[in-house]
Amino acid sequence: MKDISTKIYKGNILIVDDTPNNLHLLSSMLEEQGYEVRCANSGAMALIAVSTEHPDIILLDINMPDMNGYEVCQRLKNDQQTQDIPVIFLSALSETIDKVKAFRLGGVDYVTKPFQLEEVLARIETQLNLRWMQLELQQAKAQAIKALEQEQELNRLKSEFVSMISHDFRTPLTTIQGFAGLLQCGVQSLSPEVINRYIDKINNAVDHLLNLLDEILLIGSMEVGKMQHNPVEVNLKNFCTDLIDSLQCGVGNQHQLRFTCQQSSTQAEIDITLLQQILNNLLSNAIKYSPTDSQITLELDCQPEIAIFRVRDKGIGIPLENQPHLFTAFYRCHNVGKIKGTGLGLAIVKKCVEVHQGNIFLDSTEGLGTIVTVSLPRYPQPE
Repeated sequence: MKDISTKIYKGNILIVDDTPNNLHLLSSMLEEQGYEVRCANSGAMALIAVSTEHPDIILLDINMPDMNGYEVCQRLKNDQQTQDIPVIFLSALSETIDKVKAFRLGGVDYVTKPFQLEEVLARIETQLNLRWMQLELQQAKAQAIKALEQEQELNRLKSEFVSMISHDFRTPLTTIQGFAGLLQCGVQSLSPEVINRYIDKINNAVDHLLNLLDEILLIGSMEVGKMQHNPVEVNLKNFCTDLIDSLQCGVGNQHQLRFTCQQSSTQAEIDITLLQQILNNLLSNAIKYSPTDSQITLELDCQPEIAIFRVRDKGIGIPLENQPHLFTAFYRCHNVGKIKGTGLGLAIVKKCVEVHQGNIFLDSTEGLGTIVTVSLPRYPQPE
């Protein structure tokens, strides 16, 4: 339905009649009632008018030269774009056989000439009300189908997530159990170096479990709208430098992590817990999906009002068809192969950025790499 700023929109009516007096009489009456009216004096002109803008209803005369009303109606009903437009026939033909033919061709009503204006108006209002209800039902049906599809997709993704998370929990738990068993059974015969190595393995597995648990809890807080935003004074350049140094220790010589920043003034008031979630997830993804020995860069650009963080990699890239779904929880791209993941990282990043009232953009080409750009206000913004 359309909205008219000066009056309530009642409908767009196309009148098709080869008699000028009928066109004038009907159009004047309907315009007085608040309808938008267009006129056509032949079947050919009617089809052109419909193709230009679909009316809400058509008043169609039957007896016209060259192309009669029956032919016009049949063409409209054979076209998928126009087959649902209601057609009310107006004709001096009053035989039952004429009316039956009109209804068989798809007409919704039939008014015999000479007609009463009140009767025509009442029939138009009835058919338009039916049309509005039909459109509302179609819209409601489409929304219900979409909601059902989304629910089914969410259930599928959650099932996949449960399967993945079970595997991700089982692996470190098995590690802990195995090395704890070795320590328990043979601690007397083990050297201090071996004992320390086993303990390191156990601690790493525990850290992995805690990180997974943090992600799950964070997703839970996102869903119920409880994510906290606690900005504090921070030097962003120092923060990023420490983060890169920490991650470089974790990946060793497998990847080259690089940080660049041209500005000297990099103070800001930002939630450092959420910022760490954002950058950790983006950098971890870049590491995970990039080949060994490749370079991953974190760039910081501190402008007067916003801080821009840009993570560049030369990894597997993101297929174009997957990119619209990247920030959906549990979603994973089809080209990740056997690379493990929960599909939560970018959903967490997106929410953390939104809590800061920032923006996130992604530019990726499959096989060439990805650039993710996050812009955050340097200072808290009013709600």
